[in-house]
Amino acid sequence: MEESNSQFEQRKRDHIKIALDPRSQTEGQNGLDSIELIHEALPNLDFKEVDISTSFFLKDPVTKDSISLSSPIFISSMTAGHEQGREINEALARLSDRRQILMGVGSQRRELEDSNAAEEWNRVRRQAPKALLLGNIGIAQLIKSPIDKVQRLIESTEAIALFVHVNPLQEALQPEGTRDFRHGIEALENLVKIAGVPIVVKEVGCGFSVETLKRLENIGIYAVDVAGKGGTHWGRVEGYRSQENDLLYKVAQTFANWGISTVQSVLNAKEARVSYEIWASGGVRNGLEVAKLCALGATKVGLAKPFLEAALKGDEALEELINKLETELKIALFCTGSKNLKDLQTKRVIR
Repeated sequence: MEESNSQFEQRKRDHIKIALDPRSQTEGQNGLDSIELIHEALPNLDFKEVDISTSFFLKDPVTKDSISLSSPIFISSMTAGHEQGREINEALARLSDRRQILMGVGSQRRELEDSNAAEEWNRVRRQAPKALLLGNIGIAQLIKSPIDKVQRLIESTEAIALFVHVNPLQEALQPEGTRDFRHGIEALENLVKIAGVPIVVKEVGCGFSVETLKRLENIGIYAVDVAGKGGTHWGRVEGYRSQENDLLYKVAQTFANWGISTVQSVLNAKEARVSYEIWASGGVRNGLEVAKLCALGATKVGLAKPFLEAALKGDEALEELINKLETELKIALFCTGSKNLKDLQTKRVIR
């Protein structure tokens, strides 16, 4: 049965409410507590020289066609397609515009069938013309959608890249879920050839195995955001959308801790020796944790829940959050004797 617009909007409102519920968090399971950065008591640095800036290559690193970013921190995809989602995305986009950080937009699934839904991004662009947006489509929708419809998602947001979400557990536990994932690799390979922007494959809280990361090698994707276990768990979120006596609610309890941690997923990427970039998210809550993941090899690190909570309070709260995150990251570099992110990734800074 096709989902109506009102049902879609209610589902998205449920997602925000439940994602902020502590029961939906796999707190303490991201593996970051096991990572310790080695303190350098005599850094040969002036703190003001510490540089956390980085770049995003639009096409090919060889062409040096790139965008400068103030930091590796990015805003992970959250929500879209309903009134509260519009307000959240506008606030987040203004932050991306002001601070030149990447922002993944929320679900654009509704636009595939309703072109009027793209008006949300026109409003965003009027407020944040320089925002660095990444579009959003689920793998199940990519598999069955004509490529011209997918390209319209990129055009409507004026996106510099596209996230493709892979989320089998969420779709399996979602009452309205789309569960046909056949031919996903072929769909990604075809998209890479036609999209005209970098493609970033992203889990939604269950991480990646070595073998899955290897399967994504050589199809031309730009990056994988491992989005491991340790933060908002979308299996739990979908479970809590059902009533306690419903089958999917009970099944979701069984899978409440399913997935591969954020740290293990990054380590899996190192073991897989992939050539694409590795991005990390999943339970990241401060700049020190961003530094730990960069030290492990991640080139970009995403956060969702902290940005969502701040966006609900307004622009000032978002500024305070990004200032705190970037200051924490700079201090982590300074106290490991790392002048920049390259130093952090190449020096021996992990105990």
